Amino acid sequence: MESRRAAAFWSWLFNIALGALVGLSYLEADHLPRTPLLWLFAHLGLVSAVATLSLVPGSLLWLASRSRVSPRALAVLVVVVWTAFLLALVIDTRVWGLFRYHFNSAAWNLITTKGSEDSYRLGPRVWAVGAAIAAAIACVEFIVWRLLTSAGATAQRALKLGRPAWLALLILALTIGVEKTIYASAELQHDARVSAVSRAFPLYPRVSVVPMLPEPLAGEPAPLVQVTREEARLAYPLQAPHLAAGAPRPNVLFVVIDSWRGDMLDPVSTPMLWQFAQAGRRFEDHYSGGNGTRFGVFSMLYGLHGSYWWPVLEAGRSPVLLDTLVDAGYEPRVYSSASMDYPEFRRSAWSRIGAQVFDEFGEVRASVRDQQVAESCAQWWKERDSARPFFAFVLLDSAHQKYDFPEGADPFRPYAPDLDYVELAGSRDPELSERVKNRYRNALLHADRVAGWLLEELAARGELERTLVVVTGDHGEEFAENGYWGHTGNFTPEQVRVPLVLRGGGVEGGVESRPTSHIDLPATVLELLGADPATRSAWTLGGNLLAPTARRARVVASWEDVGVCTSSGLVRIPREPESGLAMSVWDTRWRLVADQRGALAAEAGALAVLAEECARFLAADALAGRASR
Repeated sequence: MESRRAAAFWSWLFNIALGALVGLSYLEADHLPRTPLLWLFAHLGLVSAVATLSLVPGSLLWLASRSRVSPRALAVLVVVVWTAFLLALVIDTRVWGLFRYHFNSAAWNLITTKGSEDSYRLGPRVWAVGAAIAAAIACVEFIVWRLLTSAGATAQRALKLGRPAWLALLILALTIGVEKTIYASAELQHDARVSAVSRAFPLYPRVSVVPMLPEPLAGEPAPLVQVTREEARLAYPLQAPHLAAGAPRPNVLFVVIDSWRGDMLDPVSTPMLWQFAQAGRRFEDHYSGGNGTRFGVFSMLYGLHGSYWWPVLEAGRSPVLLDTLVDAGYEPRVYSSASMDYPEFRRSAWSRIGAQVFDEFGEVRASVRDQQVAESCAQWWKERDSARPFFAFVLLDSAHQKYDFPEGADPFRPYAPDLDYVELAGSRDPELSERVKNRYRNALLHADRVAGWLLEELAARGELERTLVVVTGDHGEEFAENGYWGHTGNFTPEQVRVPLVLRGGGVEGGVESRPTSHIDLPATVLELLGADPATRSAWTLGGNLLAPTARRARVVASWEDVGVCTSSGLVRIPREPESGLAMSVWDTRWRLVADQRGALAAEAGALAVLAEECARFLAADALAGRASR
């Protein structure tokens, strides 16, 4: 029995070492500036994080080694448990290499939510590589376990739970102690580089020492901005807008192209929409409300920051924009190439009009679904009573990964024949980036043709001139310009800047270069229809796109963070701040600003505004309850 316990112990240490070797990929993907201290923290922190993660499987196998489980069953259990542990770590390193986040609650939401299959398609090579890696790990685990349990008498004595084991535990404890000391010291100096490196480690335990100090630190940054209100009760709107009698009632059409980045509205990539934009107003410095569909669409419909997503979803609250239009007699329709169950818009934005949401077009590729979406919307226009104004929301999905387009419709070459996530993870090859980007441009060109055809159908019916048309993207897309792929990874312009075109009655043509945001869309639409601007702050956080301010901070959101984008960069604020290092300031190319204290002080005004805005539409009693805890 003692030899089994010893084998389980040394197997645990072996897998910590093997896991740390696998985890070196986290550090390869990290492009932060390095100093000897950061290098030391990165490697010690990696060992510490893997050791922490290994406690659950290690404890399970330790208990099994002390039970009456047969040697064969124990061997199978050891191989299965450690293979699963290391395979999960390998997968997480690939996710981190692509998007810079770990297998977190967002990933769990992706896997478990109906309709999410439209958002990811792994392909056979990913599965084949995963199976091969799992088989290789299982072979290694089996061999090591056999060696540990079948060693000769001399080796058995060396492997006993005696002095060597205690020495190994001491070294591991010193490793953890040193890296925690470095982290605590960095927190006291507000060195955000250490915190940024620690984000590379899954489930890294960050413990703040600031609350333990008897007196506040001199020069300590302002208190953390609270943006997490998941359990707070929604108080939205404070006052609903009303459309003035006799005001115009044009149709309202939103055409949204998934993953349409801001620099891709041009005569080459999107020629039909570029031509359409010439008679409208084009916004050159426009940001989505987030770096993913969930927060991009949410912000354009609700006029709220992404921090409100959770209380809105919990309440099942439809947006004021839609409520006002429906109450004014508008006929609503939603046509989407992607599922409205993921993200959960059917339970939130479209909760009032569920029967008018059409997002099931069969198990066909995205480019085909886009065509079906446009044809279905055009057919509805032909059949409906044109005396009644309509609100239509059309989402096209071709330009979302894996960037789908019809065969032969591929003017941008060379392009990647498919998206190979195994190849992409951690890659910074400029030729690969160009091939993937060309595939995206081909898919975007297809979406442009579909959207252009739909707008031509609207014009052919004589409806275009009495329709307020919004053409935009839900978020951007990156091709390793800042070391990331796709979206949801950072808040750089590549991921959050999107095109916006407004066209219709009351919209003067031309180009707007002042900063604007998706949260401005609801106020703009309703005020064109007669809503009183004086009541705007009672139901939205946005302004009017037709009268933007010369300078402003814009708020963007992801699953784990909120960003405040200014002209000099952005402040990144975790939704669940865990230490004094939680807030960090980055430049527009996603590099940490050297003087964190000074940069935070410079953004104090924008942070104060954010704090107020994140609480404005939450019930006062819920906020008081949070403050008392």
